[in-house]
Amino acid sequence: MSSETEGITRDDLEAKLREAADALNAASAPARRTAWRASVLSAALLVVASYFLGRRRGRLSRTFVELRRY
Repeated sequence: MSSETEGITRDDLEAKLREAADALNAASAPARRTAWRASVLSAALLVVASYFLGRRRGRLSRTFVELRRY
């Protein structure tokens, strides 16, 4: 057998896997940024909505005591 027909070596596999991983990382970087921005925005909206809903509920359930002097 000659050296050309040896088959697939470990170095060949590592090079091909590294190439595939680099392509995957390059393609997924914009998607990760978009997902990060969307999660930060949704968390901020959740905090703001919770604040206003809690404030409304506090106003509705607050007891009003009127003191009169005669």
